[in-house]
Amino acid sequence: MAHTQRVRKNLIMYPLGTVGRDMVYALFANFLLTFVLITKNLTAAQLTVITAIMVAARVFDALNDPIMGNIIEKTRSKWGKFKPWLLIGCITSSIVVIAAFNNSGINGWNFVIYFGIIYFLYSITYTMNDISYWGMIPALSSDADTRNQFTSRATLFAGIGSTLASVLIPMLTTGGMALGGNAVTAYGLVAIVICILSPLFAMFTLFGVK
Repeated sequence: MAHTQRVRKNLIMYPLGTVGRDMVYALFANFLLTFVLITKNLTAAQLTVITAIMVAARVFDALNDPIMGNIIEKTRSKWGKFKPWLLIGCITSSIVVIAAFNNSGINGWNFVIYFGIIYFLYSITYTMNDISYWGMIPALSSDADTRNQFTSRATLFAGIGSTLASVLIPMLTTGGMALGGNAVTAYGLVAIVICILSPLFAMFTLFGVK
């Protein structure tokens, strides 16, 4: 009975933890380049370098993921091996994303350098969060059907978070509903709000999942 109750609780708390996380992902992955094009006056050469940085980060991800997975696997703490990295990754990626959308005083090549640093930091910090979150599923149950339930529910709630961000961000950053009256301010405020929500949603997984 106790095991069944724990599984039921985990099936609620675990997927809730990804809603804010995937809002952050949607913001960074889908709107960062839009933010740059709208708010920064960059030359063709500078935009080419930014594109190269984004491609290089994809290659870096292929190396970063297994390394981070190995680090997590070797972690030993009283909170387990997943939750410490879930928390660290959530907080640090939120800080990085806030910095990505709040930099109005940086332009030209200085911004290109800044962009490169931010982009690779995001790759590292979000990977901490992502690998530890999805890697937690096998530890939640030894039953294949139950693990499938965790996966499907987490995927559903990830989609909810991503969809909410994809719908609300354009509404709040453009036109008459733009927060602060302009795109620079709007994106900055939206990033702050979403990056506050992400750790709050993560609390469901951190404190609710056994």
